[in-house]
Amino acid sequence: MGSDSSAPLVACALGIEAWALREADPVRTGMGPERAERAMRATLRARACAPSALVFAGLGASVVTGIRPGDVVLATEVRDDRGVVAQGSPFTLEKALVSAGLTVHQGVLHTSDHVVRGGERTRLAESGATCVDMETAAVCRAAPDVPVLSIRVVVDTPEYELVRPATVVHGIRALRALKQVGTVLATWHPN
Repeated sequence: MGSDSSAPLVACALGIEAWALREADPVRTGMGPERAERAMRATLRARACAPSALVFAGLGASVVTGIRPGDVVLATEVRDDRGVVAQGSPFTLEKALVSAGLTVHQGVLHTSDHVVRGGERTRLAESGATCVDMETAAVCRAAPDVPVLSIRVVVDTPEYELVRPATVVHGIRALRALKQVGTVLATWHPN
């Protein structure tokens, strides 16, 4: 990994996400808030200088209807049960992602320490959340002085819960979209 301060640092949690994002040379943090925060702190300590931005990308779950598996959610706010961690980002990738053929939504990302289903998904939607993941808030806490942009590609939705037979098809669709995200990130630099 280079330490060019003008280049954004791309990171993700899972090996399968890193594989899909490989064109962007992502750093892998591991799954869950504790692992992600610990890994991101170590990554930032090891760099010669801070990155211009941190793009945390990967898979997530929509908590609202109208978003389909394979759609992208750009976080306008990142929060968890402790509160708001980050507000939007000065950098936007929406135009580039749409130009790559992706369907993009913007909304609040809630970070949970577990997989969210059913009634809990409904409660998060009622609280204003659009999408849920298990790492982004922790990554934001680990990088308080770096602008963070969170990109989540949806695998499951209220209409298509994670444990249904269609999960495999939706997972493949989401990974294809995440690969397109990686292609965009490989050439993107914050202004």
